[in-house]
Amino acid sequence: MHQHAIPIGARIARLLLAIAGLAIASSVGAQGRFCASNDTLLFGDRPVGSSTSVTATIGNCGDQPWSFTDVSIHPATGPAYHVGATCATGLTLAPGGACSVTVTFAPMVPGQTSGGVWLRNTTSTPDQLLTFYGRGVDAQAGTASLSFAPPALSFAGQIVGTPSAGLTVQLVNQGPAPLTPSAVVLTGPAAYDYSATGSCHVGVPIAAGKACWLTFFFQPAALGERLANLVVDSPQLANLAILPIGGVGIAIASTDADVVEFFYPPLNTYFLTASLAEAAFIDAGGVGSGWMRTGFHFHAWTVDNVASGAVPVCRFTGTPDLGPDSHFFTADDNECTVVKTNPYWLYEGLAFRALPPSSGVCAAGMTPVVRFLWPGTEVALLRHRYVVDPAEAARMRAAGWLEEGAVFCAPP
Repeated sequence: MHQHAIPIGARIARLLLAIAGLAIASSVGAQGRFCASNDTLLFGDRPVGSSTSVTATIGNCGDQPWSFTDVSIHPATGPAYHVGATCATGLTLAPGGACSVTVTFAPMVPGQTSGGVWLRNTTSTPDQLLTFYGRGVDAQAGTASLSFAPPALSFAGQIVGTPSAGLTVQLVNQGPAPLTPSAVVLTGPAAYDYSATGSCHVGVPIAAGKACWLTFFFQPAALGERLANLVVDSPQLANLAILPIGGVGIAIASTDADVVEFFYPPLNTYFLTASLAEAAFIDAGGVGSGWMRTGFHFHAWTVDNVASGAVPVCRFTGTPDLGPDSHFFTADDNECTVVKTNPYWLYEGLAFRALPPSSGVCAAGMTPVVRFLWPGTEVALLRHRYVVDPAEAARMRAAGWLEEGAVFCAPP
């Protein structure tokens, strides 16, 4: 089934809602005070073809004059809005002076739409935005209803800058009429922390009693509670359908494992272990002489340290007399499942926990653990190596090893 991300219209809605947080109430500074009768104009549901106007008064409630440096309509403003204003770029308001902004909402099609007017000025809070929201409705409104299963999404604590596993929600049309989404957007203070893919498409009907689905991912940008909403609109809905989404950004837990690398020159094979006992056994010649430490290592977490928020790493060894004479490690759950079915590899269990990259990229401050492949001339000669040092990675490339990209992210 075709998958798609939340559409670009979501970026517009996110932007307007985020900027609205500037709150046009009042600002105090050496250059005067900016005051407004409204910071947000809410038109609610209005019949298609109707026209409604609301006026906001902007005033200087301080004791010194200030001026407008830019009075302009935000480029994301919907075509249903018409703005008239006595406030203008270059206008100076003396103490007690005022001007006005009148917004007219005249929807021609059903659906939620938003807009804004910049009121940049010379006060101590210069970037002010008057925002407005309204929804056009027609005779279709109320002919279908939408529910979410589950009714809210709550993500577990996630390390800042790292991606979570997905949570899936179904959008169920309760009927009786087919429901065609006209907007599927993420809004709220932490909207950019969330992304989604799935089968729900703007303009694609959902039959009565049927559903589409979206899988959400959480990558917190900061510590603490991170809130957002999925907002769905449709001409058939009496009201907007809103799914609350929440998660918590957490700090990286202290690492309790050091993953060390060994090399066996006779077979040109590398090995990783986070087990102190296993490393000591190799050092003592327990698996034969000739194994040596390379001096490279990286930090991780033990398998039992679930508080780390990291994912478990599967460890495989080549099947004797059939597979490669080497080991393979993966933090990708799907890859682990697939390799378990490969007769050339034997699953040995979980090796340690590590942070996965997001689209092959590690979060800021993390060290990429890059996997290299030596294809060999036959299966038994296939090798893998996991490299954290950029100079060593360059040497591997020059030696003909194939770079497969970052597969883990190691904390400092």
